[in-house]
Amino acid sequence: MGHGKKPEGERKKSVKDGSFRKQFSLFLTVFFIIWLFSYLLVGRFPGFIVDLQNVVSREVAFFLSLFGYNFTRSASTFMFHTGHGAEKMYIIAECTGLYTTIIYFAIIGAYPARVKEKLMGLLIGIPSIHILNLFRMVFISIVLFHSKRLFHFFHSYFWQVGFVIFMLLLVIFWMGKIVKGPKREMQNRESHV
Repeated sequence: MGHGKKPEGERKKSVKDGSFRKQFSLFLTVFFIIWLFSYLLVGRFPGFIVDLQNVVSREVAFFLSLFGYNFTRSASTFMFHTGHGAEKMYIIAECTGLYTTIIYFAIIGAYPARVKEKLMGLLIGIPSIHILNLFRMVFISIVLFHSKRLFHFFHSYFWQVGFVIFMLLLVIFWMGKIVKGPKREMQNRESHV
């Protein structure tokens, strides 16, 4: 039996007495409260959402212009002038990455970690989500410009799954590399002795 390890009987007892269930239930409860509060708070400020839509549309327009695509933009609406006709694309609230960010924020907020670790997770995760969302919006804009038929697949399926996987990988990275739970602290102490 090494330092910091529970004897086999204690480990089995903690699983049987429901401590994992209690911790998981607490995590889900706190996650839901943070998510709901954040969602409702954002909903109280529709001007913020419109401003965010305009920021994302300006960023998308910048990259599309850089790549030489022919379009006009009015606020958060794009009109693409393609060889197969005109195509319209709207940047709505769901296109900003805001709701993915709220879910990520709720996961980080609900997970039992120190405030410093949570702040680090937010400082890494929120810009990463924004950058991936910007890449997604530029990518699907280019797809729409070239093929309306493929737009639906990439917009509704490919990037939805991609965003969930990306967010989970961010959380796993944060948990594995930044969060120092009791077990990692014990390992760090042992290595310094």
